[in-house]
Amino acid sequence: MPIALTDEHEAQRLSARRWLDAHCPPEVPRSLLDVDEEKLLPVWGDMADQGWLGVHLAEDFGGQGFGLFELAVILEETGWSVFPGPLVTTAAAAWLVAAGLDRAAARGIARGLAAGTAVGAVAFDSGHLDAVAAGPDGDLEVTGTLRPVLGASTATALVAPARLADGSEVWCVLDLGAGGAHAVTLPSLDPTRRVAAVEVERSIVPAARQLRGVDRAVVRRTVVALMAAEHVGGSRWCLETATAYAKVRVQFGRPIGQFQAVKHRLADMAVRVEQMTAVAWDAAMAVEGDDADEAELATATAGALCADGYVRCAQECLQVLGGIGFTWEHDLHLHLKRALADRQLLGGPDRYRRRVAAVAGAGVRRDLATDLPAEADRWRRVLAPVMAEIGDAPVADRRAGLVDAGLVAPHWPKPWGRDARAVEQVVIDELMAEAGLDRPHLGIGAWALPVIIACGDDGQRARWVRRTLMGEISWCQLFSEPGAGSDLANLSTRAERVEGGWSLTGQKVWTSMAQVADWGICLVRTDPEAPKHEGITYVIVDMRSPGLDVRPLRELTGAAMFNEVFFDSVFVPDDCVIGDVGRGWGMARMTLANERVAMSSGGTFGTGVESVLRLAARGEHPDEPETPSHLGTLLAEAQSLRLMTHRSTLQALAGVDPGPAASLRKLLGAEHEQRVQLMGLSLLGPEGATLEGRSARWTAGVLATRCLTIAGGTSEVQRNVIAERLLGLPRDPEPGR
Repeated sequence: MPIALTDEHEAQRLSARRWLDAHCPPEVPRSLLDVDEEKLLPVWGDMADQGWLGVHLAEDFGGQGFGLFELAVILEETGWSVFPGPLVTTAAAAWLVAAGLDRAAARGIARGLAAGTAVGAVAFDSGHLDAVAAGPDGDLEVTGTLRPVLGASTATALVAPARLADGSEVWCVLDLGAGGAHAVTLPSLDPTRRVAAVEVERSIVPAARQLRGVDRAVVRRTVVALMAAEHVGGSRWCLETATAYAKVRVQFGRPIGQFQAVKHRLADMAVRVEQMTAVAWDAAMAVEGDDADEAELATATAGALCADGYVRCAQECLQVLGGIGFTWEHDLHLHLKRALADRQLLGGPDRYRRRVAAVAGAGVRRDLATDLPAEADRWRRVLAPVMAEIGDAPVADRRAGLVDAGLVAPHWPKPWGRDARAVEQVVIDELMAEAGLDRPHLGIGAWALPVIIACGDDGQRARWVRRTLMGEISWCQLFSEPGAGSDLANLSTRAERVEGGWSLTGQKVWTSMAQVADWGICLVRTDPEAPKHEGITYVIVDMRSPGLDVRPLRELTGAAMFNEVFFDSVFVPDDCVIGDVGRGWGMARMTLANERVAMSSGGTFGTGVESVLRLAARGEHPDEPETPSHLGTLLAEAQSLRLMTHRSTLQALAGVDPGPAASLRKLLGAEHEQRVQLMGLSLLGPEGATLEGRSARWTAGVLATRCLTIAGGTSEVQRNVIAERLLGLPRDPEPGR
């Protein structure tokens, strides 16, 4: 999904996309490839006429009165188009001028930048000028060279740091081309927006042009947030271009997008783009906010992921395109050069990873709370008395109160749930937390009951649903077989018709908790002649049935949570068949349309990551210089997952289908949790080779989480699903075809 979430912002994005398609086709940025000097193209004036150079500025500064987020929505699309020239630096300079100068001085400069008659540059990581006092009124005389400065080739106004003898720094607005300051264009990696050396010789900066409340951190946060939005757009172009090519490029008699290696490369690109989108979205909002610490965390996270992510997407796109992508004629090299140049100018991802680790280690967390719509107040009035009554009941009676009120699974249909939509679900979670009420964990029952509710008959619902909600019965899932793991439709456990029901013969494996479960949801093949995904029936098995043999499987952890389950003529009565015979495959894939919604909040990166942070704070192995960088990588990834979930929730609250984000989060989340455990173990040093104290916990975590990328469909299968169902790549051919 793009950065825009609301209908209003999406309309703005689409408007920008249409305008750029018409005014900035590829030949526009390509016109700068072979010229010696950068120049402002006519599209610059056209952009100014749209008012987009000042969309983030107040109206009395010549702007449209919106903010950085609206600018970010536009920048995502200009990044897609490799918009040429100093757009980002002009927008950043105008924002900093408006924030740091008094209103009269800012108005004159910002209006020119918003109108496009002035051009801005920001020396955000280009050294500093030397400054001395130039009179009693606070004027400064500055001298020195700054390089490389993005956008300075065509700029008329430069925001730059000047350092005094005492080491303090003042950010100033200099006139380029006048007063002893001029720019010399440098040979530039990105020819569509070039860098320059700025030479300043005893230039006087009046006090009125010295920024107040603006320091290096503020400047860096502003530039990172704006560039991150562009990098999302450029990365999306790379993903879309590579995907489109993979669908039509034929090698070895089939489209290359049908090869698993290509699918997985593109699936990983899709995950990366979603991560980047989430953190760029957050960075734009955080820079506009009032909390500098949260803005630092948000922009450092964007700095850790976005510029480097753009480079990696461009490289992956080139690999998929092959030789055609290596040609001058293809537009891919414009994106690759833009991405590489920006990553260098921003200082590389490692500095931001370390910054994320430092800020998070100091206790800063991003508050993801959001204002709920007006209907939330109505739900609070309705539900607060219910919660209070349950909370006042004896502990032994509270579960029944939650079940009767439909609060265990409020998104389920009545009477088992509340048919609750997103807003009501979020309010319920808030009120339960306030009342100190815990929602019972249903285990596999949470997977079984939706199918029974949707496809079972009244007798089956009466038999199993409430008793499961009350915790009176437990469940296991009898799906996987030795020959049908990720390829579940290949199952072979057969059910033969007998008087009054079915006789089951076969074997299931990897069945969690089968040794203690009361009932099992089970897929069996009732028609061996039917096509692979047909002839499968969904049945409920009494786990104490004669002929059922449960054999625990000892895992590599030493525990035995998994089991093999053998069926030797196990009888399943007709009243334990869910839905129609032969229609079980659809039920196996079923989830209720009204899915559970949970709002992310601002307290934590997640239990595992918080534990890693506490372990790192001990500093027991200071001789590992890469630890802050590795920790920052993990934290940035955790934050991106939280933001992806939060964005999906916001869409649900607005009544919009969140789309593919859940599939992407599942893949990233499983692999992330494995990396969390490995990081914790690595921080223990040699003690991690023992099974004593803290080591026992972390080694157990490392070993136990290895199943996360296998259970429920391996990560490889998840990548196939993303590539085929989300990106539209051709499916693998059936064996023998």
